[in-house]
Amino acid sequence: MKKQDVLKEHISIIKEVAGTITATDNLDSITNLILEMALESTNASKGSILLLDKRGNLIVQAARGMKPELMDNLKVKLGEKICGKVAKEKKPLLVENIKNVKKTKINGPGKYKTDSFICCPIKAKNRLLGVINITDKVDAAPFTEDELDLIDILARQAAISLECSHLMSELRSKALEMDESSKVLIDSDRLKTEFVARMSHEFRTPLNSITGAVYYLREKELSKANRQEFIKIVSDETNKLIGFLDGFLNFSLLEKEEPILQKKVLNLKNILQDAIMTKSIRDILSNNNISIKVKCAKSLSDIVGEKIRLIQSFIHLLEGIAKYTSPGDLIEVKAANKENNVEIKLFIKKRSIPGSELPLIFDERSAWSGIDSIKSKLRFYLAKKTIELHKGTVSVSNTPAGLTALIKFPRKLKDYHDAKINELSNLFLSFTAESMNLNKCSLMLFDESTGELVIRSAIGFDEDIIKNTRLKSGDKIAGLVAEENMPLLIENIEDNPQVVKKSTSDYNTKSLLSLPITINNEVVGVLNLNNKASGKPFNKKDLYFAGVITERIANLIGKVKKDNFKDEEFKETVRCLETLINAKRYYKKKNGKLSDLVLGITQNMECSEDEIKLSIYASALYDLGLTQIDESIILKDQELSALEQKIIKTHSFSGAGLINRIEADKTVKRTILHHHERYDGSGYPEGLKGEDIPVISRVLAVADTYTALVSDRPYRKAVSRKEAIKQVIAGSGGQFDPRVVDAFTKAVKSTR
Repeated sequence: MKKQDVLKEHISIIKEVAGTITATDNLDSITNLILEMALESTNASKGSILLLDKRGNLIVQAARGMKPELMDNLKVKLGEKICGKVAKEKKPLLVENIKNVKKTKINGPGKYKTDSFICCPIKAKNRLLGVINITDKVDAAPFTEDELDLIDILARQAAISLECSHLMSELRSKALEMDESSKVLIDSDRLKTEFVARMSHEFRTPLNSITGAVYYLREKELSKANRQEFIKIVSDETNKLIGFLDGFLNFSLLEKEEPILQKKVLNLKNILQDAIMTKSIRDILSNNNISIKVKCAKSLSDIVGEKIRLIQSFIHLLEGIAKYTSPGDLIEVKAANKENNVEIKLFIKKRSIPGSELPLIFDERSAWSGIDSIKSKLRFYLAKKTIELHKGTVSVSNTPAGLTALIKFPRKLKDYHDAKINELSNLFLSFTAESMNLNKCSLMLFDESTGELVIRSAIGFDEDIIKNTRLKSGDKIAGLVAEENMPLLIENIEDNPQVVKKSTSDYNTKSLLSLPITINNEVVGVLNLNNKASGKPFNKKDLYFAGVITERIANLIGKVKKDNFKDEEFKETVRCLETLINAKRYYKKKNGKLSDLVLGITQNMECSEDEIKLSIYASALYDLGLTQIDESIILKDQELSALEQKIIKTHSFSGAGLINRIEADKTVKRTILHHHERYDGSGYPEGLKGEDIPVISRVLAVADTYTALVSDRPYRKAVSRKEAIKQVIAGSGGQFDPRVVDAFTKAVKSTR
């Protein structure tokens, strides 16, 4: 290649990668687009991008010419194999002929057509992110130094894109946390307003009684009996006021949310850091000229709790203990695992709490004594109540070395399991409500201690219902579904003899759907679906979709119960569900007609019930990868550029990536990945042909094309039904599977 051509290629690559940064921040889209550029620029047919995970292993993020099972399971340690050595040394490698390189092996004979390859590290400021591997030139020629330079440039640009992707991912996580915190605080403000209004009324009555009694007690001519009566009124009403003050003191701990619904598995180090970074603590440190040093053990366990309350408890404790510091002091905070507890120790050298205060520091009665110290005592008391709410303990003591506050949280496996199940339940229910457009739904699980069904997650229900609903097997609809281990679809509750209590004003439809959640044929819970926003009754298509959802819920709950969820894997699953919910929320092409058409096609093809269920499920997910691409490309009303077309084509990878952590069934992932393949082999991403294309992908290809044709797009108006059917039929045998097209022509007549 001439130097001028090489320079042009370099500039072209830089432009293309720069374009990806603004077009998408999805990891799957970026890595697959970069790999595609690498293969095109070197005329190669095989390649992969491996990224460094948190355990220091290289794992496959994108690949061409690699078997799916190898992609899922390959892990390379730094220093092992060729790519591991390149990663460790952080230097690009060009091998023109592997046979001439001593002690170097490619993974087994017959896997590569040529003996030449390129392996290049992806690094940002000398920090390793991963590697790019390129093998098998189409013309079987060896790779050249110019091509190594091209891949090296591409790797450098890739590092920028990957760093941007990581930053955007962190930003989204923080935004979700802030959104969650805002909802809690808004709810708290509303409760506070209601509570203060109620307390104002409650205080007024006894205060008026006391005022009246005191007025009469000032009278000199009162009889002894009357005087005793008024003194009794003052005493009684004063006791009432003390009770109200206790209630007011406990306001911040009102259990508006049942802990079982709100507790999550939390990173203790992050909780401590968030508490220290609040304005109130930073102001105390600055105003008193003191500092804080946090040291957490490397293997520090997570804790179970409600994030906002735990942060507040540490703020209260730090604010309280800061009163006993002097300028220049250091508050040492150490967290570590101790036997069956997680312990947090706050220590101030050579400081102490006066002996008269120490025994009463957490006593709620002393919180109101002594105007000067009331705030400090109140903070200690509130911290204690919150910690106890989380099944923890707190103590403060004077030692010869200094002042020590010790907090202990129990490490109980059941608590971790419950918190994980609650979080997964909330996320899955949100995804279900978003996918099916529901206003009311709930997920119930059996309480192992009582054997009753309790609500673990709910949308659209009052707090009292959530807290107090407990059903035995056989009771009401949910109990009946659990007892019989059979789903129940009711189109009109008024006409169903199984239902004792009929429809109420809380429901805008008379239809409901209730399904058992089973693990190894044992019913562990029930999914209840009500109130479609459209007002339409539930149907068999809804039953199919919800049935697949319950299987996914059961699979993840089963993993938690068996303790098969590693902490990092669980957190990745949570992030995956959060991203999936957001993608579903912002997906522009929501169209119930497509899933109706998919149902009709698969039924006409006489697919198995499992295939029909998965096809309905896949039809709700297959195009969500488009939400990971910038809207300026999606909504463009002109012809797409070559780069924009490449970016659009990555949505198959990002769509499959969205469900990667929650989807154990490889059929669904393959379906989403290959829904743009063409029957004649000219599609993407892998150019699969004929029966090699998953059957549901072939169905989606037809249904997607038809619904797209009859819908307006930014770059064209919708065509008529007749014209759309004609175009689909014209694609039979080329773009589409003829058998699917035949089934489509029959189905489309019934989906007007």
